[in-house]
Amino acid sequence: MTVTVGSIAALGQGRHDFVPDMAFHRSILPSSSISSALAISVGGIRVHLTGLSSGQASALRERFGIFCGNADQAATCTVAVTAVANDAFLVTRGTPAELYRIAIAAEDGAMLAASHEWSCWFNQQTGRGGLALASITASDPKAFDRAVENFLRVLYAHTLLDVDGFLLHAAGLVRDGRAYLFFGPSGSGKTTVTTMSPDALVLSDDLTLVKVASEDGQLICRSSSVPFRGVFAPRPERETFYPVAGFFRLVQDASDFLVPLSGARAVGEIVASLPFVTERHDLAGRAIDVVSKAVAGTPVFHLHFKKDRTFWDAIGGLA
Repeated sequence: MTVTVGSIAALGQGRHDFVPDMAFHRSILPSSSISSALAISVGGIRVHLTGLSSGQASALRERFGIFCGNADQAATCTVAVTAVANDAFLVTRGTPAELYRIAIAAEDGAMLAASHEWSCWFNQQTGRGGLALASITASDPKAFDRAVENFLRVLYAHTLLDVDGFLLHAAGLVRDGRAYLFFGPSGSGKTTVTTMSPDALVLSDDLTLVKVASEDGQLICRSSSVPFRGVFAPRPERETFYPVAGFFRLVQDASDFLVPLSGARAVGEIVASLPFVTERHDLAGRAIDVVSKAVAGTPVFHLHFKKDRTFWDAIGGLA
């Protein structure tokens, strides 16, 4: 995934991309004939999607399972979904890295984001937002599913920071009731450690939710699956949080061993694996604060590993 950051004018300049500004989103009129709504709740953040057709709401309910509910309770944020006449927003350049290119910016206190098939805005202060779907996206079930999921990834990456949580680009594996979070960029080995851990419960091999709470004066770090959990995680039957045993930055090597990290180094390694939010300078401080709380009582390591399941032996006493 490639994330581009900058001003609205600069992002679209000279590349034939169309990154809508707030004026564009304010001009969109929702369809009066479509009124289905759906609630999606992750980590205590309840998002209401309005303006859906009954078929779209049904498809999302099937896709996101236990994370879905009826939009009859108070929402953390409400997002109006609307189809627009545009064929696309960002230009597809034909390379694999560009399939999920996302441009992110801020204007008038709102987050703005756009990809090939969708564009959105969201104001965290007011809890209001909009999702504009390119014309073909709204009518193509696969494109619709893909667009909504990628939009929700961006939205939750931002809003979870408000409740001392974050999305981590990590494989989350549970053994003996505790979560082990293996993180790093694409290609670092998240899928590898997942497939080599048949005895573990897989929360995700892509994105994992981390939340921090204070209990009895201590900060407790817990992790759970999210609706966008990758390829190998089973469909969850309930949203269950597990205490985090440790964060492990994956380093492929010829042998298995741990290198403890602490302080700013530990925080920096994790922050570098937070999708979407670190590209916004105005959110960097908040992201660092939340991650600092998470690592206050939870160990962080470089996990050097070879491609077999002996890496669990290196984790040793933590397991």
